[in-house]
Amino acid sequence: MQVINWFQDASWEQQVLLGSSLYILQATWNTRDESWNVSLYTNENVPLFEGKRVNINIDLLAQVTDINKPAGYLMVVPIAKEKGVEVITRDNMGTEVELIFIGNDEVL
Repeated sequence: MQVINWFQDASWEQQVLLGSSLYILQATWNTRDESWNVSLYTNENVPLFEGKRVNINIDLLAQVTDINKPAGYLMVVPIAKEKGVEVITRDNMGTEVELIFIGNDEVL
């Protein structure tokens, strides 16, 4: 399992290694919906998905059919289950919930 670094800026972009390939991850805070939206691109800037709303325990890669998608699961999970976090807020990414990547080779 790999924890993806999350920045507190309202909009940011970073290169991330998912599996054995580099990707570009973008995140933007939507003030109207009060939600984080993310986009994932290949390192050549080809979109795999754009503007997906982030929800707890929902795989962001589930509907991606592109052959270049990372082999695994990309999702937000609570850091500590006893906190009972149900909603992702502007400020709880990285403190109460985190974005993780689990490669297919890590799944039982």
